[in-house]
Amino acid sequence: MTHSISAFPNLIHQFALLAVLLSVTFACKTKPPTTQNEQSVPAFSDREAYLTARQQYVQQDSAQAFDADIVLNSREKLADQKLKTMQREMLDHYKATNFFPPARYFYQSQEHIEQTDLYHLLRKMPKGGLLHLHPSASGDLHWVVNRALTEPDCYVFWDENSNKHIKGELKFFREDNVEAGFERVSTLNRQVPSFTDSLYDLLTFDQSMSEDSVDIWGAFEGHFTQLGGFFYYQPIFRDYLTAVLDTLIADGVQHVEFRAGISSHRLYDLDHPIGYYTADTMVQYHQDALRRAQQTDSDFTLKLIKTNLRFWPLDTIQQDVVQAFQLRQRYPTFIKAYDLVAEEDAGNSTLHFLDAWLMFDSLSEKYGVNLPLCLHDGESDWDLDNLYDAVTLRSVRVGHGFNLYRYPAVQQAMKEQNISMEINPLSNQILGYVRDLRVHPAVGYLAQGIQCSISSDDPGVFGYNGVTYDFWTIFLAWELDLRSLKKLAMNSITHSLLSDEEKEIAFQTWESRWSDFIDECLKQ
Repeated sequence: MTHSISAFPNLIHQFALLAVLLSVTFACKTKPPTTQNEQSVPAFSDREAYLTARQQYVQQDSAQAFDADIVLNSREKLADQKLKTMQREMLDHYKATNFFPPARYFYQSQEHIEQTDLYHLLRKMPKGGLLHLHPSASGDLHWVVNRALTEPDCYVFWDENSNKHIKGELKFFREDNVEAGFERVSTLNRQVPSFTDSLYDLLTFDQSMSEDSVDIWGAFEGHFTQLGGFFYYQPIFRDYLTAVLDTLIADGVQHVEFRAGISSHRLYDLDHPIGYYTADTMVQYHQDALRRAQQTDSDFTLKLIKTNLRFWPLDTIQQDVVQAFQLRQRYPTFIKAYDLVAEEDAGNSTLHFLDAWLMFDSLSEKYGVNLPLCLHDGESDWDLDNLYDAVTLRSVRVGHGFNLYRYPAVQQAMKEQNISMEINPLSNQILGYVRDLRVHPAVGYLAQGIQCSISSDDPGVFGYNGVTYDFWTIFLAWELDLRSLKKLAMNSITHSLLSDEEKEIAFQTWESRWSDFIDECLKQ
């Protein structure tokens, strides 16, 4: 009994402790703890005080936006008012009719866009530079079809798709060496009703690409197969490049930077073995095309970013990097950077090629030149973290960067390192990364002060030319103003690979053309 009596106070203590714990638990469930910021009444007792406080947030956002440094002159302010009036009327109309083109697949709205006054006005806007473009997929494919009709040795694969060839694939053969399934283009034009329309449709995207069952990247890469045999045919190559540049000049572009697959096994003809035309030949043909384009626009400029595919193994890319440095040494004012292209989700990561990137310092010392990177990274909806490598490697620009929103530290690094983004709005929509362009993440990047420029990626395959459609779309979807348009155009020169002296000349040209554009806006 003594034992039981001595334990009794301990039991009382335990029951008391349990009661306290139960009361605390019950209290937590019935009444959440208050926070320091929680208040039971509004923070302001009058309208003026509230609106003043609210405006402080607006001003803070405006101060950190990408275009915060742009100050419009009196003429530009008047032009901006006219543009905003046009924008407001269009947005009101779209809301009333429940039809907003940037929220729909591009091919549902393309014809409508072309009929608007805004499109015709933006066609006249000097775009500055186009910094993200793949030339084989950027020309007017009507030009390709019409040229194919005139080439007696041009054939097209006109059978069902096989493991080796795709219907619509263009290639050149000697008459006694034509591969099975290929037919002469000029012959089919005589035999097949509406052949040119059918061929054009095969070479370009259309509304059917939006169907869920479509392997969008498989179809996209198939277009490069269809066009590659035509584009890299030596007698065509320079003319094709010139045609691409002509479409850009007509669209208000004064500078372009091609992602160019320059190598010694690309060009071919019917008289020489593969390898006869060297990488130097390809560079010289690009220079020839530039001189031709300058007959139309004497101020037009072109630079090349040497590219290869991220599908290749590491040792292949290491060899290619060496060749890139050699080309950079021979053409220091023309070959300006290096990149890896193709679908990121399916290809090797940027980190996979680390041993290639680690070669850059020693190669720079060996060849006496540097070779900046302009990496395709972040073209994904997934948590694909190539952007960590882009900023760690100090890529001077990032191609796409669509999924940057996943990586706050990368966003901060891009601002600190002044790394700009090459945004391709319609490409992102057409390839399925975002459907409604109002929620394209780049609108948030601009608001955070990340510098961007606008490009069109592969407009020929997408069924349009230049970059005006992209500007039209974002002007409405992101509710931009003249200040934003001006900054985007200026960024395409500021963040180009032009030398400082070339940039100064480019800005002189652009400013003159911008003044003419303001005159056009004031006529509206």
